[in-house]
Amino acid sequence: MIEELTVRNVGGIASAALRLEGGLSVLTGESGAGKSSVVRSLELLAGKRGQAAFLRAGQEEGSVEAFFSFEAGNKPLLPSDEEEDVLYARRVLSRSGKNRTFFQGRSVPLSLFASVMNESVRIQSQFAQIDLLEPARQLEIVDFCNGAEGERLLGELSRTFAEALECDRDLRSGRIKELELKKRFQDADSILAASSSLRIFPGCDLQWEREWEDLSRRIERGRRVRDVLLKITGGASGEGALDTLENAGVVLLQELSEKSAELEGLFNEGLASLQQFIREIEGRHSERSLNEMERDAEALEKRMGLLRKLKRSAGAATAEAFLKWAEEAREAVDWLRRETAHSSLLEEKGKNLRKEASRLAMELRELRRSAASSLEERVNRHLADLAMEEIRFSVCLRDLGKIRSTGADEIVFTLSGSGREEIPVNKSASGGELSRILLALQLSLPDESLPPTLVFDEVEAGLGGKAAVLAGYKLVELSKKCQVLLVTHEATIAALADHHFQVRREGEGVALRPLSREERVDEIARMLSGDPSLAEARDHARSLLKI
Repeated sequence: MIEELTVRNVGGIASAALRLEGGLSVLTGESGAGKSSVVRSLELLAGKRGQAAFLRAGQEEGSVEAFFSFEAGNKPLLPSDEEEDVLYARRVLSRSGKNRTFFQGRSVPLSLFASVMNESVRIQSQFAQIDLLEPARQLEIVDFCNGAEGERLLGELSRTFAEALECDRDLRSGRIKELELKKRFQDADSILAASSSLRIFPGCDLQWEREWEDLSRRIERGRRVRDVLLKITGGASGEGALDTLENAGVVLLQELSEKSAELEGLFNEGLASLQQFIREIEGRHSERSLNEMERDAEALEKRMGLLRKLKRSAGAATAEAFLKWAEEAREAVDWLRRETAHSSLLEEKGKNLRKEASRLAMELRELRRSAASSLEERVNRHLADLAMEEIRFSVCLRDLGKIRSTGADEIVFTLSGSGREEIPVNKSASGGELSRILLALQLSLPDESLPPTLVFDEVEAGLGGKAAVLAGYKLVELSKKCQVLLVTHEATIAALADHHFQVRREGEGVALRPLSREERVDEIARMLSGDPSLAEARDHARSLLKI
C-alpha cells in the first residue's frame, strides 16, 4: 500500500505530502478545490501517459513520488537482486518532453514502471463504469475468479493458440513462396535438363557467336574456292578449264609446221605447274574440310539456337544471367521438394495444436461456468446489501463458435427483474446501478485479484440517501482487504472513513491536510449543508461520526 505520497507541480498542486495508512481514507473539499489534481497525480503514479498540460501553470517540471509497503510475497518483481522492504517509485513530468521514471532511485523505462504500478495502484473513476461495459473486461473479471488453474489453462491455451497461428502463418508463407517459385521456375526441370548438354559458361554465347561468324567466313571462302576449282577441273562429271587448256595446247602443238621440242617442253612444264597448283589448292581446301566446317557450323548454330531458347524461357539476356537463373532454379527445385514434406509436417502439427487448443478451451469453459455461477451469487448478495435486491445480476457464457487465444467464449453481464427483461448491463443499467455493480464486483473478486491500493474517484456518483450509505459500508468492507482511497462529495460515506483528508485552495495553490476529529465535524457539516457553522448540520455530522 502507499505509505507516503508527495506531489509537486501537478495540476493545481505546488507541493503536497500525505502520510497514508491502511483502511478507508477519504479526500473531500469544495468543488474546484483541487481533488482532480490529486487523482491525476495518482493516475501518473499508476502509469498513465503524461502530458505537459498536467503541469502546474508556469512550471517546467513536476513530479509524483510514493513509498509503498507490501505484504510478504506480494512485492512486485523489479530488475534488481536487492531485497528491500519498501518500494520507492518516482515519476517526473517535463514540459520539454523529457519525462523520467524511477524505482529505488534508479531510472527505468515507462513500460516497466507502468507494468509494476498497474499491479500496485488501480484507479476506479466514473470512467471505470465504461470499462465495465466492455466484453473483454467482463471476461477478464470472470477469469480472475478461476484462480491458479484458470491462469494455467489460459497460459497453455494462449501458447497453443500462438503455436497454431505460427503453423498457419508458416503454411501460408510456404504456399505463397511455392506459388511464386512455381510461376518463376515452372519449366525449370526441362530447361535444366536441356542446358546440361550445352556446357554453358560465362560469356559462351558471345564466344560461340564469334566462332560461328569465323566458321561462316571460312565456309564462304571454301565454297568460292570449290566453285573456282570446279570451273578449272570440271569435277568428276565434266570438262573443266584445265581440260580445255590442255586440249587447246595439244591442238596448237599439232598445228605447228614443224615440231618444237622446246615449245612442247614449255607447254608440258606449264601444264604440270598448273596441275601442281590445282593440287595444292585442292589439298588446302578439300571437300572433306569444307564439309567438316559446315557440320561444325551447323552444330554450333544448333547450340546457339538452343541457348537462345533457354535464355528466353528463363527470361535471361546473357549466359551469365542464365547461369544465375539456373542456380536459383536448382535451389528452388530442391526447396519445393523439401517443402512438400515440411508442409505435411506443418499441417499435421497445426491439426494437433488446434485439437489441443479446442480441448483446453472446453476445459476452460467448464471452469468459467463454475466461476460465473459463483460470481453471480456473490455479486447478487452484495447488490442486495446495496438496495438492489429486486435486480438480478447474471453472468452469461456464450459460445463464440471459434477458438481464440482467450478461449471459445464471451461473457456478457446482464440485469433482469424489477419489471425488466434480461438485458446486457451496457443497455440497461443507470449510472447509479453501474456504480454499485462495480463496487459489488470488487468485493466479489478473489482477494488476490485486488491491488494493494484502490483509488475511487466519486464512484458514488448517481447514488444518494440509503444507497450512498450502503455503498459506504461496502467500501469499508473492501478496505479490510486493501487500502482504499476515496475522493467523495458524499458526507455519509466520508463519515465512515478511517482517515480523512481535506483538499482546499490556499492562494493560487492546493493544500492537503489530515483532519482531526473536530475538524472532521466541520468538514462533514460543510458537506451536509454548505455551512460548517450551522448547528443542525454540526449535530448531524457528530451523529454520523458517532462523536
